[in-house]
Amino acid sequence: MQDWKMIFSSSNLATSSIVTSLLNENGIPAKTMDKKDSAFVFMGKVEVFVPANLEEQAKEVLKTIELDTLNT
Repeated sequence: MQDWKMIFSSSNLATSSIVTSLLNENGIPAKTMDKKDSAFVFMGKVEVFVPANLEEQAKEVLKTIELDTLNT
């Protein structure tokens, strides 16, 4: 994913999906990359990427939500 920046990662797929959906709803294309081990699903992260030119805008959107509450 050239020219895309990782702006969020979590070990929880649902949390990363919520973040991706929130960004998409705000007009920021976002994609997830699941780097979890298929044999040991508790290992690894799910990362959220946005186009590099929208990185700052995406970070502003993330500031509006309480990410700590999503990671429970």
